[in-house]
Amino acid sequence: MRSRETLAIPFLALIAFAGCGSEVGYSGAPDGVDGADTAADGVDGGGDARVDGDARADAGDVVPPVDGACPTGMVNCGTFCADLSSDPDNCGRCGDFCGLGTCLSGACVCAAGTVECGGACVDLSADPLNCGGCGNECGAGACVSGVCQCGSPLIDCGGAGCVDPSTDPRHCGGCGNNCDPGESCTSGVCSCSGGSTLCGGTCTDLAIDPTNCGACGTTCNADQWCDGGCVCRPGLTECSGNCVDLASDPAHCGACGTDCGPSVCTPTGCAGACPGALDDCGGACVDLASDPLNCGDCGNVCDVDQSCVDGGCENYRRATCGACPCPDCGGMECCVHPVTGDAFCIGGGEGCPW
Repeated sequence: MRSRETLAIPFLALIAFAGCGSEVGYSGAPDGVDGADTAADGVDGGGDARVDGDARADAGDVVPPVDGACPTGMVNCGTFCADLSSDPDNCGRCGDFCGLGTCLSGACVCAAGTVECGGACVDLSADPLNCGGCGNECGAGACVSGVCQCGSPLIDCGGAGCVDPSTDPRHCGGCGNNCDPGESCTSGVCSCSGGSTLCGGTCTDLAIDPTNCGACGTTCNADQWCDGGCVCRPGLTECSGNCVDLASDPAHCGACGTDCGPSVCTPTGCAGACPGALDDCGGACVDLASDPLNCGDCGNVCDVDQSCVDGGCENYRRATCGACPCPDCGGMECCVHPVTGDAFCIGGGEGCPW
C-alpha cells in the first residue's frame, strides 16, 4: 500500500496540446525538473530535481524517504515520488498536467471516444462546437451523432443556420420569406409593428402620414398636414374652409376676412409694397425660399408630403422620436418646427426650412 502526502503547494498547470488524432502532447517541463530524472536524484539542490511549485502529488504518488530515493519506476518530483508513465498530473515530466486527458506511457492522450480539438478533449458525436469535426459549430442547433440538427421549433435555412420561423423577420413562416421594412414576424406571419398599419404594402402611421391620414388612401391637401386627421399646416389658419397664411394672404391679412384690396399683405399688415427680401406673389408678400405654397417661384406648390427648403420642395415626414436629434431620420435632416415644437425628418440635405 502506497502512502500519500497532502500538499499545500500552489499549482499552475501550463498545458500545450500537439499532434493529431486522439493523442494529446505537452511541452515545457517545470524549471529544474527533468523527465529523465531517476530515483537516485536528490532534493538538496545538487541534482536536476529542483522543485519550482509546478509539480504536484496525487493519490498514486509516494512520499520519498528521507534520503530522497524513490521506489523503482518512480521519479523524485521534489516532495513526492511520481510514476511519470501513468500519472496525469506529472505525465512524462514532473508537473506536466494532462487536464481532461489521461496519461499513457508518459504521454497525455484523450479518453476513448474523444479527440483533441484546440487544446481540449471533445466528443465529436455530441459537441455542438466541434460536431463531426474540430471547429464545426452548430450555432443554435444541436449535435446529434456528429451531425448538426435544428431542435424544435428551429428549422435549417442553409447558410442562415437554424432559425425560428415564428419570429425571424428574414425567414418568417419559412426560409427566405423576408418581411418588409417596418414589419415584424409574429407567429410566422409578417405584420406591422409599433402601432403602424399596412397600406399598399407599406407599414405606416395613420396618425401622421399625410398620404394615409386616419385611414389608408386618405390624402391631405397641399396646405395641410396630418395630425390624427388632415389639418392646416403649422403657420396656416383655416378661413372659410381654406388654409391661409395670415402673414401674407391679401384676402385674410392678419385675420380672416381682412382684405387688403389693391395693397399687398405683409407680416405686419396691409402695405403698399413688400418689404426686404419678400417677393410679391399676387399681393402676398412671401419668402420664396421657405413658402410651401410658393416655393422658389410664385404659385409653385409643394406636394403634401414635401416642405420648401431653400427654394426647393423636399420630402418630409414627422419624426417618431418627437425631438431632435432623431435616429429615425437616418440621412434626413431633423428639424423642430418653431410653432408646434414637433420634430420633422426633411430630405435634401439643405438644412431646415424654418
